[in-house]
This record gives sequence, structure tokens and C-alpha cells, in this order.
Amino acid sequence: MTGMAAIFRNEVLKARKRRALWVVLAIFLIPLVGDSFDQVRREFAEPEWPFFLPDDWASILGYPSNIGPFFLGVLLILLFAPEFQWRTARQNIIDGMSKDRFYAGKLMVLGLLAAAFFTFSVAIGGGAALLSPGDNGPDLLRSTDLSLLRGFAFALLLVGSGSVMLAATVRASGPAMGLLFGCMLMEQFAGLILSRFDSLKGLLDYLPFRTFQILIDSRFHYPERLAETNAQRAQAGAPPLEFPDAGVVTALALSYVAAFLAIGYLAMRKRDL
Repeated sequence: MTGMAAIFRNEVLKARKRRALWVVLAIFLIPLVGDSFDQVRREFAEPEWPFFLPDDWASILGYPSNIGPFFLGVLLILLFAPEFQWRTARQNIIDGMSKDRFYAGKLMVLGLLAAAFFTFSVAIGGGAALLSPGDNGPDLLRSTDLSLLRGFAFALLLVGSGSVMLAATVRASGPAMGLLFGCMLMEQFAGLILSRFDSLKGLLDYLPFRTFQILIDSRFHYPERLAETNAQRAQAGAPPLEFPDAGVVTALALSYVAAFLAIGYLAMRKRDL
């Protein structure tokens, strides 16, 4: 077994033994399953409520895209941060594992769990839609649906990488989770301040949590939904809703992911375990 494969196997074994993994997954998955199959039940009982693919990807991913990234973030903190308090991180280094490989193991866990949250959400929601009596179209995924799925994947990585950074820098589960949600509130306050200055309003779309919100907003991925929203806003006398270019949002999200992971790596490298 190669070195990285052994590290991956070790991380999987450690995660499997942690009760936090199964508790967080259960709290996330049970409502997801219940909501998905409730929509199927409702369509059987009330056919006027259509539920079919590809038209319902936005509703299928509504719950998991809003909540899933934060469940992922909390889970990563619960799996990673205690290793510093329990001295298992230090023991791994004493046993001959380099800090680089130790951190690489955490990145593997990030990728594995992000893929799991994404797969569960798509498979459960999409599978429920296929079981419904609705008239599923020949194309189960359109280009706009793929854009929404890609945004969900980036949102998972964005919050997940930020959580890895907090776990590596704070090194305590409670404070790290407090900062995860506290940073969202601080960004909201920063947004209120920036919005008062016309020259600074444009910066709002480039803050981390705002980037997350754009990635999971169906109006960003579906032009018809944006047009409908702007028609309603025009009737109310409000300015149209606008989003940055899709390429800019993607580059920004990936830049934040890279920056968060780099900060976490540097924090772990520079400090004693």
C-alpha cells in the first residue's frame, strides 16, 4: 500500500469510529429523505403539484444546498480540531508522519465528505423525483441544471475549506464552530456598512459568504427565474437583481478555497502540535 493510500485508509478508519460522523450525517439525511419522499407522496395525492425532472432540480437541491455545506463544515471541525486537544496529531508526527502528510489526510477527508454530501443529495432527491408519477422529461439534466449542481459542489468546498482552516488555526471544536457562524454574521454587518457607500457597494458580491449565497441561488443559474424576479421587482419599483459573471464567481470561489486551505496549512506548519 502506497504512503498516501495508507494515510487515506487511516483517516477513514478514524472517522468511522467517531460518533460525530454518524450523528451529523443522520441529522442531515433524515430530513432530506423525509422531504424528498414527502414530495412524491404529495404528488400521488395531489397531481396538481408536479414533481419531476429536470424541472425540479432547484427545489430538490434547495434544502441540501442551503444546509448541507454547514453540516459538512461542522463535521470537519468535529473530526479535525479535537486531534490537537487529544494529542493524536502530535502522536502521528512522533510516529513518523510528516505535517504535510497529516494535512493531506485532512484534505482527503474534505474531498471524501464533500463528495458524500453531494452524492447523497443528488441521489436521494433525484431518485425520489424519478419515483414520482410526474412526467419526467427525456433530458434529466440540462445545462442550467449542471450549473446548479456545480454551484452546489463549489459551495460545499467553500464552506468545507473554511472549516478546515478554522480547525487548523483555532484547534478547538466549540470556538471553531462559533467562528464559522460568527464570520457569517460579521460579514452581514460588514455588508450593511459597505452598502452605505456607493463606491463600495460593488465589493459586496465578492465577500466569502455572499459568494456562497450566489453559488446556491437558483436565479444565478436559471435565466428564466432571474427574469421572473426582475419583473416582480420592476412592478414594485425596485432595481433589477444582478449577479457577477459566472466565470468570476467560479474563480472567486476557487480562490477562497485555495486561500483557506493555504492558511490552514501554514498555521499547522508554523505551530507546534
